[in-house]
Amino acid sequence: MAERPRAKPRSTTAADNALYDFDRASILERENAAKNRSRSPLDMAGEAFEDFQNGPDIPRPNLAQSFIPVIGPAWEAVGDLQDGNYGAAAFNGGMAVLDALPVGVAVKGGRALAKGIGVLKSGSVTSGASIKAMRKAGLAKSGEEVHHTLPLNGVGRSVQDPRNHFAFLKALPKATHRRLHGKWAGEPRYDPIRRVWYGTTDWMKAVPAGVAGYTVDSIEDLSRPKPKR
Repeated sequence: MAERPRAKPRSTTAADNALYDFDRASILERENAAKNRSRSPLDMAGEAFEDFQNGPDIPRPNLAQSFIPVIGPAWEAVGDLQDGNYGAAAFNGGMAVLDALPVGVAVKGGRALAKGIGVLKSGSVTSGASIKAMRKAGLAKSGEEVHHTLPLNGVGRSVQDPRNHFAFLKALPKATHRRLHGKWAGEPRYDPIRRVWYGTTDWMKAVPAGVAGYTVDSIEDLSRPKPKR
């Protein structure tokens, strides 16, 4: 049964009012805490998404803005998501990612997909299954070791976890992989810069660089004075 604050005295002093307000605030705080404990993160994410869809409409980009690489399709994707048009949102989101990726990385990703490695393929979100799929697709050659780009931090390799997914794994020569983690064959561990460079996938390096480059170019294009006719 929900708690009720004590009845507010008919004849009150400032101290009585303060005590009543504190009592009421304490009860509301306890009720909200209990309500939040009973909701799962999925429930809270669903409520946040519902608030987003029911909130103020996001204005659509104009024709010129829609052609800005990365930003244009991403903007359209957010608008589609708010409208509940999930197919268009997925398409525009994919276009934004392709805008950010250099051609070589996009081709390599397409090659992996063509080999049948689905991003959310059932049973592929364990380290063993992901590595097996990578080797079968030719993405990890004989003699290469497979590196987890996201630290497991105690998560088991056989656990269904995104960190074990092939998208976050990288095939490396044995010596390179070992030197990411410590000394190997008399050679010291790599410095932090080379650990990041060797220890991340091509798409992890390409997406931020692509987004930054396209954003700067787009800002320059928009801010450049238009020639007079």
